[in-house]
Amino acid sequence: MSSTLPTCPRCDSSAVVKNGFIHTGKQNHRCKDCGRQFVENPENKIISSESKVLVDKLLLEKIPLAGIARVVEVSEPWLQDYVNKKYESVSREVKVRPKKKGRLTIQCDEAWSFVGNKGNKQWIWLAIDEETREIVGVYVGRRNRSGARGLWASLPAVYRQCAVAYTDFWEAYEQVIPSQRHRAVG
Repeated sequence: MSSTLPTCPRCDSSAVVKNGFIHTGKQNHRCKDCGRQFVENPENKIISSESKVLVDKLLLEKIPLAGIARVVEVSEPWLQDYVNKKYESVSREVKVRPKKKGRLTIQCDEAWSFVGNKGNKQWIWLAIDEETREIVGVYVGRRNRSGARGLWASLPAVYRQCAVAYTDFWEAYEQVIPSQRHRAVG
């Protein structure tokens, strides 16, 4: 019994080889001429709302995307696109409950992490309301004056006008936060 291989949908070449299976078990093919990978008679699978809810829960559990794709039985490209769209819809500003002008106290600090590789160190600057424990300001960037400026700019106006900011002795804070609003502590 001989099976004929399909032709490439991109370049119409018949120089096609079998190339494993996709996550649904269908035969994957690869064109030797243009490198395109494809399956015969592809079906666009409709992802149910229940599957999307499950994906959302698994994302919150910090499970790797490959694991989520296997469990929910979706393709990794679909999942990556879904995550990217969710990320784009996230507000870039911290939502803070309104505060009255008066005595406010915030604690400011920074921490770092690698993004992508060890050569790409990123600093996360945070300001926390001491009383409510809300994050009231956030900035991601370098650990220098521009990072401290970004954190200060991210604060709601009432905090910039009224709050006393407690920080460590990092000089960037002293350069950016007005002296009447800044207290460096050990």
